[in-house]
Order: sequence, then C-alpha cells, then structure tokens
Amino acid sequence: MPNISAEKSQAARVEPTWLTDPSFQDFINDVRHQLEGAAVAKNYNAHGVEGHNLLYEAVAEMTGGQHHALAEIVYKARRFLSPGARGGDVTDLVKIAAWAFLAYKYASRK
Repeated sequence: MPNISAEKSQAARVEPTWLTDPSFQDFINDVRHQLEGAAVAKNYNAHGVEGHNLLYEAVAEMTGGQHHALAEIVYKARRFLSPGARGGDVTDLVKIAAWAFLAYKYASRK
C-alpha cells in the first residue's frame, strides 16, 4: 500500500515549473504594472495595489457591485478574440487579469 503522507511531503518540496517560467514572470510583472503604474498614472489609485482604488470603489458604489469590472473582463475578452486591429493583443489579457484581481479583492472583503 502506498504511503500517501510521504508522497504528499515529496510533492510539497517540488516547486511548480510555471512559477519560474519567464513568460509567467513577464505576465505577473505586466499585471502588477497595470494595477500599480497605470492606475497611479490615471489617478485611480495613489497607493499601488494595496491601496484603495478610488475609481473602482466609486463605480462599484454607483452600480451596486462588481458589474463594471465583470463587464470590462467580458469586453476585453471579446476584443482579444475579435478579428479587428486589436484582436490578439495580449494587453487585453493583462487587463482581464487586473480586473479579475480587483473583483476578487473587493468581493473577498465581504
């Protein structure tokens, strides 16, 4: 019979390769820039990802929840999949991740 706890211990010591994949690191850095640099530059948030996103909070209050963030995610996904000039632009994937993080951040506070 296999020793499951020993297998779990061994599995816990192995670092997933996706964490060190350069494209994953680039993606995380791009999302961080979107949440911090772009938000600060647009005056949405003066304190980086840990601070309050004034625009996000104001729109959520006006719409009664996460509607705007979810609509942005759908819009960016649709634009990414479109055959137009912006179709396939990976910037939309970064923005989807940033919006998803903000939605998660504010929804998990409840």
